[in-house]
Amino acid sequence: MGEQVTPKMDRKTFSLVLVAGTASYLDSSLLVSLGVALTIWTRIMHLSPLLSGLISTLLTLMVALGAVVGGWLADRFGRVRVFNLDILFVAVGAIIIAFAPNLPILLTGTIVAGIASGADLPTSLAVISERTSDAMYGRAITITQIFWTVGILLSQFLGFLTSAMTVGSVRVIFSVIALVALVNWSVRVFSPKFKRVEDSLVDDQKATFNSQNGQPRVKLGEILKNPAYLKILVALTMFYLFWNLPANTWGSFVNYFLVTVSHRTQAFATLVALIANVFNLASNSIYVKVADTKYRYPVMEGAILIGAVSFFCAGVWSDVWWAFAIAYVCYSATNTLCGEPIYKIWTQTFYPVEVRASITGFSYGFVRLCTAIFSLFTPTLMAWSVQNFLWIIFACALISGVFAIGIVQMLRHRKTR
Repeated sequence: MGEQVTPKMDRKTFSLVLVAGTASYLDSSLLVSLGVALTIWTRIMHLSPLLSGLISTLLTLMVALGAVVGGWLADRFGRVRVFNLDILFVAVGAIIIAFAPNLPILLTGTIVAGIASGADLPTSLAVISERTSDAMYGRAITITQIFWTVGILLSQFLGFLTSAMTVGSVRVIFSVIALVALVNWSVRVFSPKFKRVEDSLVDDQKATFNSQNGQPRVKLGEILKNPAYLKILVALTMFYLFWNLPANTWGSFVNYFLVTVSHRTQAFATLVALIANVFNLASNSIYVKVADTKYRYPVMEGAILIGAVSFFCAGVWSDVWWAFAIAYVCYSATNTLCGEPIYKIWTQTFYPVEVRASITGFSYGFVRLCTAIFSLFTPTLMAWSVQNFLWIIFACALISGVFAIGIVQMLRHRKTR
């Protein structure tokens, strides 16, 4: 546990991080932009709370499906090929959403963009884990998480600037997503220089597998039947599930909560979310310095405590809108220090390289399925009882923390055997 900070990343490793980071940017932009636009669609399409929840639920379900299918396809047909298609269809789906004239077209765009968005996560993680040393992997993943936060910030900033434009705001936000995806796809497909980089990465992949010629290939089915691996899979999935329920809820519904439940303006709601994620970006940037050091887990434990206390206070003062706003900012400033980056590091640490994309996709897909079901009823739960809803979120943060501490103990036991 006393690992030291390694030298700076070389250009090849950093190029890998940029590729995965762009995917993270697109994923988070899509998820958060949907949340920003949800109040607008609810108003202009006269949606009930259940229909509002359906839009977010459908996106999460499609992300889950994309993660499971995309991880499997990447392990079998090549990460570069699958990844390029993912990026292209994110652009197609975002364009459909941007100009959707009615609910059926909006749902169609959500399906296309969601599947493509989900498919690129396990693919990008597998690419990084195969080609990055253990001593740098934490930093690599944390940098991709910074891209994720930038995607959130930019979407919320655009939502704030265009909050008075209603439908025009939706078109601007999702058109930017489509533009970034199209530019990224064009460079990857048509740039000779980038193709040379891709070819080099493929050569590295072959060298990696050749260096492991003394180890038999492991199939996904064998992993799922192995009690030791299954125990780890369950622990990691439960940790990520209970961390992701609050994270996904506030990523998708913070604007809905502040506008529809707390009766704040759209501009105010977007500004609160923007401020919260500025703090989130700052903590991510700091975390890059400690992600591969002995301070990784003390920082995680402190973040777990802050997140749980924040939701506890929000539950106690549930009828005070500014108490929730402060709690949300505190939670956002620390939530990635005990969640997504740690989960991504662990999923690539415990499993053989040839099944990492598949098993990460399986775990990620299951979590997204559960959060999709929760999202469907989130507006209804908010309307039922704000306080009880916040207590549910507090319980999720607490359970996630318990699993995280348990996994750290499993990892320490594994290293001392």
